[in-house]
Amino acid sequence: MSWLTKIALKQRWLTFLIATLVIAASIWGTVTLKQELIPDIALPVTSVGAIYPQASPGEVMDKVTVPIEGAIADIEGLKHLYSTATAGMSMTIAQFEFGTDMDEVNSIIGQNLSELNLPPEVRELPAKMPEIEENPRLFPIDINMMPVVWLGLSGDLPPDELQEIAISQIKPQLEIIKGVYHVDVEGGSREKILVTLDPEKMNQSGISVSQVVGILTTNQYHSLSEVENTATGTDAVILKDIAGVKLGLPPETALSRTNSKPSVSIMVMKEAEANTVEVANAVVAEAERIQETLGNKVELVTVLDQSEYIEESISDLTRNAVIGFILAAIIVFLFLMVFRASIVTAISIPLSILLGFLAMRGMDLTINILTLSAMAIAVGRVIDNSIVVLEVIYRRMQQGEGFKEAAISGVEEVASPITSTTIATIVIFIPLAWVGGIVGELFIPFAWTITFALIASLLIALTVVPALSKFHVSRKAESKKGDTWYQRLYTTTLKWSLTHRAAILSIAMLVFLGSFALLPIIGTAFIPGTGEKVLMVNIEMPTGTDLVTTEEAAMQAEEVLDRNPNVLTYQTTVGTSTSLISGFRALMAGGSNTAYMIVFLDSDADLEQEVADLRKACEGIAEGAVITVGTEQLAMAELGVAGLSIFIRGESLEDVANTTNQLLPELEKIDGVNDLKVIVSGVEPGLTVKPDMARLMALGLPMEQLQQLEQEFYLMVAGGTVIQANIDGKSYDVFLEGMAKNLDNVDIARKLRVGYSISVPLGDIATVELVEQPTSVQHIDRKLAASISGTITAKDVGAVNQVVQEKIDALALAPGVEVTAGGIADEMALTFSSMYTAIAIAILLAYAVLVVAFRSFLNPFIIMGSLPLATIGAWLGLLIAGKPLGISALMGILMLVGIVLTNAVVLLTLVEQLRKEGMSTYDALVEAGRTRLRPILMTALTTMIALVPLALGLGAGVLMAAELAVVVIGGLFTSTLLTLLVIPVVYSLFRGGRQIPVEQ
Repeated sequence: MSWLTKIALKQRWLTFLIATLVIAASIWGTVTLKQELIPDIALPVTSVGAIYPQASPGEVMDKVTVPIEGAIADIEGLKHLYSTATAGMSMTIAQFEFGTDMDEVNSIIGQNLSELNLPPEVRELPAKMPEIEENPRLFPIDINMMPVVWLGLSGDLPPDELQEIAISQIKPQLEIIKGVYHVDVEGGSREKILVTLDPEKMNQSGISVSQVVGILTTNQYHSLSEVENTATGTDAVILKDIAGVKLGLPPETALSRTNSKPSVSIMVMKEAEANTVEVANAVVAEAERIQETLGNKVELVTVLDQSEYIEESISDLTRNAVIGFILAAIIVFLFLMVFRASIVTAISIPLSILLGFLAMRGMDLTINILTLSAMAIAVGRVIDNSIVVLEVIYRRMQQGEGFKEAAISGVEEVASPITSTTIATIVIFIPLAWVGGIVGELFIPFAWTITFALIASLLIALTVVPALSKFHVSRKAESKKGDTWYQRLYTTTLKWSLTHRAAILSIAMLVFLGSFALLPIIGTAFIPGTGEKVLMVNIEMPTGTDLVTTEEAAMQAEEVLDRNPNVLTYQTTVGTSTSLISGFRALMAGGSNTAYMIVFLDSDADLEQEVADLRKACEGIAEGAVITVGTEQLAMAELGVAGLSIFIRGESLEDVANTTNQLLPELEKIDGVNDLKVIVSGVEPGLTVKPDMARLMALGLPMEQLQQLEQEFYLMVAGGTVIQANIDGKSYDVFLEGMAKNLDNVDIARKLRVGYSISVPLGDIATVELVEQPTSVQHIDRKLAASISGTITAKDVGAVNQVVQEKIDALALAPGVEVTAGGIADEMALTFSSMYTAIAIAILLAYAVLVVAFRSFLNPFIIMGSLPLATIGAWLGLLIAGKPLGISALMGILMLVGIVLTNAVVLLTLVEQLRKEGMSTYDALVEAGRTRLRPILMTALTTMIALVPLALGLGAGVLMAAELAVVVIGGLFTSTLLTLLVIPVVYSLFRGGRQIPVEQ
C-alpha cells in the first residue's frame, strides 16, 4: 500500500486539491443524509384486523378470526400467528422469519382475504361506515407505523364537532405535506340516542323487537322527548314505558383525552423513504399555521414530535464525538510534544468521519442513534493508522532522514501492519449478516458505518498524513539521546518478563480464568432502551365496566400526572373503537373497561424513579382498577416481543385458564418482575338463540316474515342503528341496544315476542339457553391460548428468565397443554447464540487475514493470544460501570477482535524485520518493544479516551452505545498492558526460546 504514499508525495498540491474536493463532497453528503430515530428496519410482521359489529367473542373467532388464520397459515416463512377475538373485533398478527419478502406475503394475504366467505355484516360494513376503508383490512407492520407527530385537538366544543374539525379541516392539510403517508383520527365519537329495551316490560305489553323497529322507522323526531313518547300501538303503551331512552356513546367507542382535556387524537405517519425530521418539522409548522385559523375555542397541541428527540440525540452524540476528538488530540500532543504534529494527526478524525458519511449517503443509510453511535465510537479508532504513520515518520526524521525518504521508508515499514489490522477489523463484521433477527437489522448499518470510517482512515493515513508531515516535523540531523521514562520502565519490565516466562503466563492464565467469575455478578440483558423518557400506563377495570366509569378512573390517574412537574404532555385513550389502530389495544384484551396512557417526561427526569413513584401514587385511586406503569418495555411485552411474555396453549379454555391461574402466583413471587398482565378468556353467562327452521315452517309464517326474523334475531343479540333523528339542528343515530347481553333469565327470554305483524313467543321457534360464554378468545398458532406479560426491572434479565423457566418446568400440565416463554427470553436465547457464533467466525476471519499478511500460520496464532486478554478488561469494565452483558456489550467484544490485534501486529511486524536483519529473538523483542511502545500506547489511549464520553452514557440516545464503549475501553486497557508483556513471552517460546538468557 506504500505506492499510494509515493503518488501522494509526488504531487502534493494535487493531493491537497483532491482532498479538498472530497471534503466538500463529504460535507454535502453529510447534510443531505436522512435523519431517523433508529435504522429503517424491515420487520417481518403483518396484521389483519376485522370488525364484526356487536358479535360475541366466540362468534368473532369462529366466523371471522379462524378464516383469517386460514388465509395466512400456509404461507412459507410463517413463524407465529397471534389472534384475539373480542366483542365485535378480530385482530391477527403474523410473525415471519427475518428475510421473508413481506411485499409478496402481504400480496398473498390480500388475495386470500378477498376470497374468504365472511358474514355479510363484515363485508358490508365499509358501505355503512365510510371511515372503515376495508373490512377485513390488511395492516402491514413496520417501523414507520409509529407516528412521527401526534397531535391532540381539544376545546370548548362537543366531541363530535372536534372530530369534524379534525377530519374536514386538519387531516386534509396534513396529508398533502410531502413525506406524509397517512393521518389517523381517533376519538370524538358522536353521541347517539340509545334505546335500551326492557325484556320483562316488553313481555308484559306483548310487544316484539320488530314492532319497536317498525314504529321507530315510520316517525320523524326533533327531540329526545318525541322519541320517548313514541306510541307503540299497544294499549297506549309508549316507548319509555318499555325502554330507557338517553343520549350516550354506543359500544365500540374510544374516548381521547389530551393533558386531562377531552380531545381528538391526530396521528401522522410518514412514508418509508421520507426524512423523519423534515416531515415532523413540516407537520408541526403546518399545525401551528392551522391553529391560527381555528380561533380561540379549540387548541391543537403537539403531544409527540419525534424530531425533537432525534435532534437531541444527534446533538448529544455529536457532542460526545467532538469531546472524544479533542481528548484524542490532547493524547497525541502529550506523547509527541509537537503541536503541529498533533493537529495533523487529529485532522484524520474529521476527514475519516466525513468520508464515512459520504459513503453512507451512497449506500442510502440514515443518521440515527445507531449509525451516529458508530461514528462516535470510530472517533478513537480512525486516528490509530495516522498515529502509527506519523510516529514512524517523526522518529525517522529525528534520526536524520530527510522528509521524503522518512515518509516513504516509514510508510513502507508500517503499511502492511496497519492495512492488515484495518482489514481484520472490518472482516469481523461479516458474520453479522448471519446473526439475523432484530439485532442484525439494527447493527448491520452500525457495522457499515464503522467500516466506511476505517477504510477512509487507512486511505488518509497513507496519503494525506504523509503529505502534510513536511509542514510540522522539524528536520534534525541528530536524534534525541535517551529513552522516555515510560520506555525505560517498560524495557526493564519486558526483560524481566522474558526471563520469568512461566510466572507471566501463569499470572495471565489465572487472571483470564478468574475473570469469568465476574459474569454471574454482571448478569445478562438484551438491548438497552433508546433512553427516551416515555411512560406507559394501563388501566384495567373489572369486565363489563362501562366507558364512563373507566374514563373516571383514567381522570383520577390524570390528576396524579398533573401534579408531577416532570410530565410534559400525555395522551389518554379510553376503550377501543372500530378503528384498526385501536384494534391493537383489542389484541391485548382492550375494551370499554380499559384505558391506555402514554406519558412524555422532561429529558432530565429519572425514568426508573418516575415509574416507581407513579406506580405507588396510582395505588388504590379507583376501586377495582388494576393499574400498571412501565417504560416502552411494557407495550412491547404485551405484544410478545420484549419484556416477560409467556404463552399457554391447550385444547380447552378450562385447561388453559387453570394452568394460567396456577402459574401467575408463582411469577408474582419473582423479584424483578412487575406489571404482570394476564390475557385469559374468562366466561360469563350469555344468552344463545338458535332458530329452529322446522318449527318456523310449521307455523306457516309468510316467507317475507321469515326473512325479517333473521334481522330481528341479530338486533336482539347485537343491536344496531334503526333511524336518524334531527335534534336542535344536529343529526343523531337512534341506536337500538342488544338485549341478549343483559338477559339472565331464560324464561323471560323465551316469552319475548318476535315477528311483526304476526308475533309469536321466541321459545316457540327457537332454542333459547343461558350458557357460559367467553369474554374474549385468544389463539396462538391456531390453538386456544392465554398469555402473561410483564416487565423485567432487574438488571440481570438472564437470571430472571432462568427463574421463570424453572417455574414453568415445575408446572403439572394437563394433557395437551404447553407453556412457552417468548418475548425477551426467546430473543435473548436465539440472539446470544448467534452472537457467540459470529464472534467465533470473526476470530477465524481475522486469523485468516493475518495469515495472508504474515505469510505464516504461527505468528498470527501468537497474535491471537491477545484476544483472551481483552475479555478480562471487558468483564471488569461492565462490573465497574454497573452494566449487564447485553447485545451492545457483545458487539463490543466483536469489535475488540479487530481492535486489540493492532498492538500485537505492530509489535511483531518489527520483531520479524529485526530478526531478518540478524538480531537474536531476545534482542529483537526488546528493541521492537522499546520502539513500538509509543505508537501502541498512543493508539490505545486515544481510542479509550475518545470513548469515555460515550461510556458515561450522558445525553439522549447514548444508552445503546454506552455498553459497547465500556467493553472496548476495558478490553483495550487490559489487552494493551498484557499484550506488551504476554505476546513477547509467547513469541519467545515459539521463536528461538532457547536463546533467551536466564537473567538480564
